[in-house]
Amino acid sequence: MKKTNVKKIYKRKQLRQIEKHLPKSYRPISGWGYFWLTVLYAIPVLGWLCLLFNAIGAKNRNKRNYARSYFCALLVAIIIAVVVVVLNVVTNGAILALLA
Repeated sequence: MKKTNVKKIYKRKQLRQIEKHLPKSYRPISGWGYFWLTVLYAIPVLGWLCLLFNAIGAKNRNKRNYARSYFCALLVAIIIAVVVVVLNVVTNGAILALLA
């Protein structure tokens, strides 16, 4: 093994030990954790309820902040969709003709 690989492995082990001693509210979420949260939040109604509960009251700060960011992105997408629909109605379909 190269010397740099040994250092990386040792550093990784150190980080895991530090993470184990953190309070649960500060423990990081794994990449798979973020993936499954995204899948959950994408489910209509049930996922959105979980999103709201996590955004408001999740004990883990990382999960709560991710839920809040996902919620903000969802609101921006909804606002853009409403604006496009309203402009389409006002212009009698010219907006959708431009997009197509």
